[in-house]
Amino acid sequence: MSDYYHHFLSSMVGAGEQPSPNQLDGVGHLSQPQIMPIGSSPAPTSYQSLGYYTGFPEPIMFNAPKAQRSRRKSAPGLDHIKHRRTRSGCYTCRSRRVKCDETHPICERCRKGKRECIYPEPPPAKGSKDSAGPSQQASPTSSRGEDDDEVDQEMKLDPILDEDEDEPESATSQMSLPNFPLRRSSTTSSFGRQRMAAGRRQGSETPSCDGTKSSSPSLSTGVTSAHTPAGFQFSDGSTTVATTPRPDWTFLPHELQFYLNYFHDNITHYHYCAVEDADDFFQKILPGLAIQNEALLYAVVGFSAYHHALRNPTGRVHEFLQYYSRSVTLLLECLKKEKHTITTLLTILQLATIEEYLGDWVNLMGHQKAAFEVLNQLFTPQTIMQTPAGRVALMWYTRFDVFVGIMGSFKTSLSRDWYTASVEYYESRAAMEPSNLSWKIEACSARVRLGSQEMSDLFARGAKKELTDEEYTVEHRKMTTSWDDWHKSWDPALTDPAFYVNEFPGHPTPSPDDIVNPYAPGILFRPPLFASTILTCEYHSISLMHVSQSAARLTDEDRARLMKHAYAICQICETVELWPQSPPGSLVVLQSCLAIAALYMRRDPKHHMWIRRKFAYLESMGYISPITMRTRMAELFKDDSCLRWWLPNDEGFSLLLQNIRAIADERNATALATQRESLQQIRHVFSRMQIEAEEDGRKDGANTGV
Repeated sequence: MSDYYHHFLSSMVGAGEQPSPNQLDGVGHLSQPQIMPIGSSPAPTSYQSLGYYTGFPEPIMFNAPKAQRSRRKSAPGLDHIKHRRTRSGCYTCRSRRVKCDETHPICERCRKGKRECIYPEPPPAKGSKDSAGPSQQASPTSSRGEDDDEVDQEMKLDPILDEDEDEPESATSQMSLPNFPLRRSSTTSSFGRQRMAAGRRQGSETPSCDGTKSSSPSLSTGVTSAHTPAGFQFSDGSTTVATTPRPDWTFLPHELQFYLNYFHDNITHYHYCAVEDADDFFQKILPGLAIQNEALLYAVVGFSAYHHALRNPTGRVHEFLQYYSRSVTLLLECLKKEKHTITTLLTILQLATIEEYLGDWVNLMGHQKAAFEVLNQLFTPQTIMQTPAGRVALMWYTRFDVFVGIMGSFKTSLSRDWYTASVEYYESRAAMEPSNLSWKIEACSARVRLGSQEMSDLFARGAKKELTDEEYTVEHRKMTTSWDDWHKSWDPALTDPAFYVNEFPGHPTPSPDDIVNPYAPGILFRPPLFASTILTCEYHSISLMHVSQSAARLTDEDRARLMKHAYAICQICETVELWPQSPPGSLVVLQSCLAIAALYMRRDPKHHMWIRRKFAYLESMGYISPITMRTRMAELFKDDSCLRWWLPNDEGFSLLLQNIRAIADERNATALATQRESLQQIRHVFSRMQIEAEEDGRKDGANTGV
């Protein structure tokens, strides 16, 4: 792993600590930081980029400044005393960063704290063939030598004190957890218990962080649905709800069990912006891998705790940031090992998803670059599709890949063959199992990612002037036609009218504030075809982007098509929000489509307030808009109040959301300041997007849309 990522992660350690006094206002709330501007953002013109209006940062090389690459030195005049950790202390004391007196069978600290005391087994005699047995696996927090002690000091990890020791107030001690006392216990000893109980587990072998293999719980490859059309099956081969039990995490501390249970009961693949999850990865496989790897465990728990805090009236920022910070610390330790595994990749991707939710696109790009390195070390386009974890990791990464590529106007990091490998795999599975809807949906979703990759490549070629203006527009016209033909060729099973949502309970009618009719029949598909709703919305989004580039100057016909696609997106989003049976997290999948559609809606107060309410609702679900995006939208709406909050009088702007925003904004500013020397000027995407001056110059009042 490149040095940049070690430096990058080290700068993020401590995210869960208490805010410094200068961050707090007079009543103890986090104050809004002063945000450093990103480069020299030009004033809006008639030709602005999508990246500009979504607040996308300029690309960052993520190379630490030379002065920061060197190891930290002791201050002049001070003696630097190295502290060697014992290699024979119990795992519990090691994980708590306290000295173990090595009393057997139970050390004094564990006896006083009534903790489980587990010692490493004595090393075998030299030359023994059993020296690499499972009992010899290193604790994630065990000693690794002198150099690593300095890193541990930089991480500022405080020891966990015994009950009779004085403990300073901390973010953890102040945190209000739901209905149970926070148990200050490392999971290292629990993982020891897990290793001892490995013989009782069912056997699918999964690589662990250190490159060895360990047993994992039985993992389901099916999807769950209460509504299965006759004659169609899901990937477990049955037409019933998957019955495979979830992984056993009862050996973990109570607070971790709580958040894993919450994850299982409330978090869906839609929260990860995945259209489909044919292997039931996010419900079964991801938690199963997490309980074997601490860095991944704390990342998953942090994501779960984040969503729980948002739904908890007394939720607090540090309820989830402490787990995020712990995951970053453990990931740093894991990256020091020679070999990376699938859990390393999944941990990075989970942290990137948390950054996305926090609106921290700068740090997300840092994780994305690291994930690219690990993915290429572990897989080829041919091998990555062989396991459920590999397939989801590719989907997870390529989503970030096309997002960064399209917004930044450069080619995707992964080449086209990675995207085609996914398409070919799912289409072959769909052909082998023609009655399986999940494979058909996955194949369509893979086609959407391939189409996005091709669009990113075309934007990059246009930005680099590898194509003339005429060639550029011709290519977009070809892609528009090809995209429409693909949409018309969908398998009829994915658009079966029998699964349309044709009425809402109570037969509601649109309100005066609605710009679309969300109660019209046939807008949504009910499960198991709900994913077709999302695919339809993504079709409109990509079509909208291609049409906007298909002419040097848009005609009235072009504008009518743009508005048609934009309003179709808005209608789907509104209906998904209001339909009582929409799956949890499903509106999050549509947020990027909605942001693009906002650029093509009519310019009047009613339409502006409608889209602002959607942004506010997404933030209430935890999907935070970056300060840069709020700035651009304030320019688009010509209303600076968007900078603070989307709605008047702080409607729906909870204290927790205010604190999350403040932390995310400050982290964005800090990351940008650190990487300032590496910022490069980029060309804008959608150079022909006419969304400001031309509309203002229209004689009819500029209220007829783009």
